[in-house]
Amino acid sequence: MKKNAMKHEIPEMGLINSYAQINQLSEIKLNLGSGGRPLKGWINIDNYDYEEGDTSRSGSEYDIKMDIRQLDADDETIDAILMVHVVEHFVRWEFIDMLNMYHAKLKKGGQFILETPDLDKCIEWYLRGREAPQINTPLGPMNMGKTQFYGNQWSKLDYETHRYVWTLREMVDVLQGRGFEIAHANHEALFHQKGRDMFVVGVKS
Repeated sequence: MKKNAMKHEIPEMGLINSYAQINQLSEIKLNLGSGGRPLKGWINIDNYDYEEGDTSRSGSEYDIKMDIRQLDADDETIDAILMVHVVEHFVRWEFIDMLNMYHAKLKKGGQFILETPDLDKCIEWYLRGREAPQINTPLGPMNMGKTQFYGNQWSKLDYETHRYVWTLREMVDVLQGRGFEIAHANHEALFHQKGRDMFVVGVKS
């Protein structure tokens, strides 16, 4: 047998894994759709730079620019994935496809964490009318339940609109159906509106 006839090629590492290795990160935690709120200790990922006139974000600060529908990461290497007010920007079936991919990327015991508007609570707030919290928009004052139905309809940026707003029960069912155990499922939002937004943590079993 000739020398070098049996070479063992080292497989290329995913971009996210390479970033973590270069930066000597002990854990790989992804903040997907980071926008203007990057988090320390997380790899902040976004696919959009800040555009002047975007009233939904204060900026766009990311470590890696990437389409979060196709994460360039090795399977079973991610410790945690966080999505804060991101899933509502995708149609239902697209997010489910993304969720299947995220499940494959997470380690066993890895966490999928999300905060997103709960449709049931948005309807409750909308029906409260002016008694519910209001926010000033270029279209005038708006009920903060109604704003979540369609997202930003004034900055003329397609990716800032909302495609599908989930209920808490629906989200829990979908996560459980894809191999996640539910550690938390409540309305104690950490980033946006408590009482309106769901906070859910699923653990890969």
